[in-house]
Amino acid sequence: MNNEASVILKQKIGQLILNLMEESTLAFLKEHSQIIDEYLQTSFETSLVGPSMDLAKDPYAFIALGGYGRQEQCVYSDVDLLFLFKNNVPDEAERLIREIVYPLWDIGLDVGYAARSIKECLSLAGKDFEVLTSLLDARFICGMSHLYSDLMQQLREKIIKKNRKKILDRLVESSNERHIRFGDSTYRLEPNLKEGQGGLRDYHTILWLARIEFKLKQPRDLEYYGQISHEEFKDLTEALSFIWNVRNRLHFLTRRKCDQLHFENQIMIAKKFKFKKVNGQQPVETFLGRLHSRMDFVKQQHLMFLYEFGYTTRKKPRKLPEKQSNVKGVAVIRDTLNYTSSEEIVSSPDLLLSIFEESLRLKIPLSAEAKRMVKEFGYLVDTGYRTLPSNVKTFERILLTPAPTFNVLKEMLGTGFLVRFIPEFKRIVNRIQYDEYHLYPVDKHLLRTVQILKNFATGDDADNTNDPLCADLYKGLKRKKLLLWAALLHDIGKG
Repeated sequence: MNNEASVILKQKIGQLILNLMEESTLAFLKEHSQIIDEYLQTSFETSLVGPSMDLAKDPYAFIALGGYGRQEQCVYSDVDLLFLFKNNVPDEAERLIREIVYPLWDIGLDVGYAARSIKECLSLAGKDFEVLTSLLDARFICGMSHLYSDLMQQLREKIIKKNRKKILDRLVESSNERHIRFGDSTYRLEPNLKEGQGGLRDYHTILWLARIEFKLKQPRDLEYYGQISHEEFKDLTEALSFIWNVRNRLHFLTRRKCDQLHFENQIMIAKKFKFKKVNGQQPVETFLGRLHSRMDFVKQQHLMFLYEFGYTTRKKPRKLPEKQSNVKGVAVIRDTLNYTSSEEIVSSPDLLLSIFEESLRLKIPLSAEAKRMVKEFGYLVDTGYRTLPSNVKTFERILLTPAPTFNVLKEMLGTGFLVRFIPEFKRIVNRIQYDEYHLYPVDKHLLRTVQILKNFATGDDADNTNDPLCADLYKGLKRKKLLLWAALLHDIGKG
């Protein structure tokens, strides 16, 4: 029976993938997961081994883990299964696994499984971080449902509640280590769609943190708990949908699980998405620009979420120093800058710019809500605002001030303020130059150029730019402002 069921499963998956290639859809991930669910449910009901096991004495259930648990089943994603038993794993479990899993291997699915009791799951979750995160994504498929409920309740009571701070620290530490290893995907021309900064794992980290802190049941609850706005959830869903569609097509193209978007695949995927040549940009450049913008949004949401939890890029939660804002209408709350009210912005639009200068002075970021307000009231930055001498001077002070570890220009770009203040920036945001010389999107290349020049003044060599001759020449300049303006605008014409 299982061989027949697995053949049907293979046919259903094949048809689903063909439909996906014709029309990209977020529904594919859930439908792919549901098809596998159906196979497992049918296998449970028709099992020849199951009746020989004492279900009353030692009940069991099939549990989905990891990406399969989240119902994010891409074309060649792993299928992670847990055969969960109440008391002990019986000898017959091996026969049950052969009956269920082997047919899936035969049709080419990459299935990973474990057979454990509730007690064993809890013990491993307390020792192994990967086991814990996989259980955070656990989803009941079939069998005795109360086992799943018992497992999740005991996981929260015995593991999460007792080790909450330790687990949160480890999640953030793991995220930082991953970013160091795979790099910032929003800056790379061959981004890692899953593990790089701005990739899908950043989104998963948000979910894990929220499940620990708020008992999050589904992604939509991020909005319910006030962690993101309705508009942000909508934009996040759109960004993730695009990244997942790219990942699915990469899987299909390479005929394997693959997350690194190498050059040799980019042109073909751009063609599959039917990108056209626009404003002098090749289809592949337009495609990569779209991808970078979506990954940058995921990155910014991840960073804001961490900061709201009390974390910076360090492993441990930050200690909250007592800092005070010198700007009326701007206050320091939980070590982030906030507007005291939206009315203050309407009556004093210069606050849209002043908050960034204050951020640079205090070396603390804008809160998530402040960033939302900068976006919402961006319409106030008109021609009169841009040409007002006091605003130009404020911007130039930001441009000139050394900032070895805190790049306010990035914040201005991320909130859309920089594009409002210098409209010519709009055409170069996430603009890709598809050649062997340019490693970064044009907008980020310009900000990086400014940062490298300013590093000469501080001696910071995070980018290996601490050249004594360059530092001496820079420090000897009497009109650094002109050089930094030139650095900020030197490629603006590429838009």
